[in-house]
Amino acid sequence: MSVSDHVTISAPMLGSRCRRMAMSVAEAAVEAGIGRDGIYAAIRDGRLEARKWGRRTLITDEALQRFLNGLPPLHLPPAA
Repeated sequence: MSVSDHVTISAPMLGSRCRRMAMSVAEAAVEAGIGRDGIYAAIRDGRLEARKWGRRTLITDEALQRFLNGLPPLHLPPAA
């Protein structure tokens, strides 16, 4: 494959978000807005399902959504 065979990503394509089916732990942490350590802790505790592909740990988009939806809601006391 030559350099000219590679697809060039245009600015409009960069502006739209492309959802992938699975992501790395670091990508899941960024997507969820929490740290990598929090992702690994959730995996260890069984709260977040992860998959293995060789040495890589992958988290599906659906698993991350289930994890986030399963977090307890924040209840604030009424403002005084």
